Amino acid sequence: MRVYHDKLFSKIFKRPKFSIQAKVDRKTAANFHSHSGYEIVWLQNGEATYIFEEKIFHLTKGQILFFKSTDFHKVKLNEGNPYERIVTLFSEDFLRFDHPIFEKFISFLNKLSSPQYVLNLQSWKEDQLQRIVDHLLFEQDNEEQWEKESALEIYLLEYLLFLGREIQSSFAQNSHLMMNRDSRKVEMLERILKEINEVWNTDWRLDTLAESLHLNKYYLCHFFKKEFGLTVHEYILQRRIYEAKNLLQSTIVPIHQVSEKTGFSSSSNFIRNFKQQVHMTPKEYRKKTHIL
Repeated sequence: MRVYHDKLFSKIFKRPKFSIQAKVDRKTAANFHSHSGYEIVWLQNGEATYIFEEKIFHLTKGQILFFKSTDFHKVKLNEGNPYERIVTLFSEDFLRFDHPIFEKFISFLNKLSSPQYVLNLQSWKEDQLQRIVDHLLFEQDNEEQWEKESALEIYLLEYLLFLGREIQSSFAQNSHLMMNRDSRKVEMLERILKEINEVWNTDWRLDTLAESLHLNKYYLCHFFKKEFGLTVHEYILQRRIYEAKNLLQSTIVPIHQVSEKTGFSSSSNFIRNFKQQVHMTPKEYRKKTHIL
């Protein structure tokens, strides 16, 4: 069981408890990554594919994705398509008081089989949501506003109230079942991820993985690289580093055991790869991030 302490983690890395940005650039993280808190992405124009540990979501204009940012994830873009979105990040300790809307939103995500959800926003509701987002953007960008933090809390709750009601409406109308997710390709990609989830921390072999998927290993390599933007080996390395970081943050398991648990052939191999990926040794990372 993974343990996350967003409040302490955000303090360590000085991440804000809340931020909202209107973005039109195509910049995305090159590697799979994670960070503290929760994220809401409203795609206002273009397309984007969000890849998680178990699920893949192809977002199109008007859709809203919300998820736990602590999950292993990556964004893939197609050449030539715009990527215009409103990105909202917040941690569980952003509100200075308990509120049922906030708690129910978090509870909804936590109860899902995987903590991500896509909402298909009806076009006639976009103006209503845009007004809420504009309030958040204005408050964030104006430092001298009276009771700025309180206003941000109120407008975030209004945002979550809007989303919560839309979720209830979509379930009532079964519209949550109508997403066009390019189902055949997505099913294949999710099947590949599921198989990798079974072997990422073992002495795995590409031949065996391909055989379990009933695929030619060369086709598997080409297909995976084309769809995810990295090789199977690179994906597994990034997954191992992600899991190692979680263990270093939240446990006192010795370094050599972290290496074993995450599938590295030796402690020296683990330390070398960790330093290449994270730019510090496991020991240094634990010292900076340990939260127990």
